[in-house]
Parts: sequence; structure tokens; C-alpha cells
Amino acid sequence: MFSAGIPVNLKGNKLPQAPNYKFSAGAQYTIGFDNGMSLVPRFDLAYTGDSYGSIFNGNVNKIKGYAQVNAQVQLNGTDDKWYVKGFIQNIFDANSVTGLYVTDQSSGNYTNIFTLEPRRYGIAAGVKF
Repeated sequence: MFSAGIPVNLKGNKLPQAPNYKFSAGAQYTIGFDNGMSLVPRFDLAYTGDSYGSIFNGNVNKIKGYAQVNAQVQLNGTDDKWYVKGFIQNIFDANSVTGLYVTDQSSGNYTNIFTLEPRRYGIAAGVKF
């Protein structure tokens, strides 16, 4: 015997993984030196508002809003022929949930979650030919 399941009205529900609010802002300042070199510090903030992991919009699959802050400082050589950059991504080492989905009964109703990458930092360099 075949069962059609339990009908659920999805009218008015929000699309999965589609927050109402999402914005980013960045600020940087170039400090020029007399020898033609420059130093450029930069900060970035990205915010993603609340969303849901499925079309059912239940509390079990609600994703809370989260923010991420990144920073970098770059030293540029004369005539921008080279640069050295230090950076930090996810300064506050937030482990916010960025996405999720709940599986069905056949696989145990477990939840898979996706999180921000942990804090990363490093140095980069480049040369223009």
C-alpha cells in the first residue's frame, strides 16, 4: 500500500538558505611614504541574517544570523611593483553555523551543519612584471 504522506501547507514560508538581510562593509586607508611606497590597512565586516535550512521553516532548522570580521595590512613597493600582505580571516574565531539540513527518517533524522572556517592568518607576497 502507498501512502501520500502528511500534507503540509508551505504558503508564506521563507526559502531555505535565503536570509532577509545580508550586508558587508569594508574600510581601508592608504598611507603614502616619501620614498613612493605605501601602507594600506583594511578591515571588512560581513553580516548574514537569520535563515532556515529547509522549506518547512521549523525551529529545528533555523540558522541564526552571524558576522565575520577580517583584516589585512599591505605594504606596496615603489610604483606598486611588489607587495607584502599580512591577513587575518575570522578575527574573533567565530564558529557560527552558516548552513544546515535535517535528513529524513530513513537516515535517522540527523542534522548536517556547515560552519565558518576557523581563524586563519598568513602572509602573501607578489611581484608585477
